[in-house]
Amino acid sequence: MTKPRVSKLTPGYNLLWESSRMMLPEHKERILGHRESLKRKERPVLDEQEMEELALKVGESLGTGRPVTLRLYGETEDREATGVVTRIDPQAGRIRLRTAQGDVWIALRDVIGAE
Repeated sequence: MTKPRVSKLTPGYNLLWESSRMMLPEHKERILGHRESLKRKERPVLDEQEMEELALKVGESLGTGRPVTLRLYGETEDREATGVVTRIDPQAGRIRLRTAQGDVWIALRDVIGAE
């Protein structure tokens, strides 16, 4: 009768080191990066009606000085910016919004909605 071959990988025979497996920092970064990539989402494409509504609300804010809340695309999570539109730069494709924190330029391609 031969004994089964025992090594340090055999469960129960390496009790001192069995629970302390190492993970290299490069591997950990790669795993976290992969998890983030799974959370990413596609940039939505606005149809003609949504674009008209967006232009109307941005133009109204520019003309009347009333605040508007812009919904902005984010790769993992959308965000919002609230303020008064003070300038539209169609050549550069951006809007200047006066917020409580100061003036910010927002890329038109990032705007996915307005309220």
